[in-house]
Amino acid sequence: MLYSADEAVQPSELICAKLLQTFFPSRCSEDRPSIKNNFTLFVFRTSKNDQKSANSGKNRGGGSLALLLSLGLGQQASAVTLVENLSQGNNGTGGVAINIWQGSSFTTGSSSYNLNSATLLFRENTADPNLFLRLYSNSSGTPGTQLTSFTNPASITTSLANNTFTLATPQALTANTTYWLVSGISSDTGTGSYLWGYTSSAAQTGLPGWTIGDGFVNSNSQGGSWDSFPTDGPYQFSLEGTTPPPTSVPEPGSVVALLGLGGLGLASSLKKRK
Repeated sequence: MLYSADEAVQPSELICAKLLQTFFPSRCSEDRPSIKNNFTLFVFRTSKNDQKSANSGKNRGGGSLALLLSLGLGQQASAVTLVENLSQGNNGTGGVAINIWQGSSFTTGSSSYNLNSATLLFRENTADPNLFLRLYSNSSGTPGTQLTSFTNPASITTSLANNTFTLATPQALTANTTYWLVSGISSDTGTGSYLWGYTSSAAQTGLPGWTIGDGFVNSNSQGGSWDSFPTDGPYQFSLEGTTPPPTSVPEPGSVVALLGLGGLGLASSLKKRK
């Protein structure tokens, strides 16, 4: 029998895993419970009655069979804070407006991650629908090519506080690479204004090897050119992300082989009980 490692075992009942739903959809009906997406262990074992018979002394070789298969299918990555300096003391704010775009850089560690959201120490003075937060590549120490744009919060606080901007599609971040977070107002006729908090601290916390630049950049030409202040203190933010999903799935043949091994073991156990 196939059971999940984190659900109560129900003898003689097949619980359909994502494995079977993928490769054997005709064997799994909608009314059978499915296994949670985030487990990686499956257990083949006999029923409780089989265990009782095996432990009666008449069959010393017929105990329950537990075959743990680390298949890793359907595993969901856990969200983590990639890097942040929100925990550092705030030393002031920088204006964000139609002709004042502000940016801060960060550099990834030795592993690739997917970026899901960014939380900024931010406040609204005057609302503007053209406010943006974007991710740029690095070009000689200033923002280069725009890679993606975040979705703004439904509302932004009118006092300096943490505001989270999200990505509809996670953005892959390459290992050991510098990127820029840039905030501004994209319209030529916008009248809104915002403030982004900064810190004079060069410290940050996060995953090993991840860092935040010690300064910032701004542009008075909507990104046409940038002025760099490499040691004047970075803007404050936190990045949240996940590890990339596996790039390959076990071939159906290997899956069948694993299931076959479990079936042979179970058959052997049942034969010894007769």
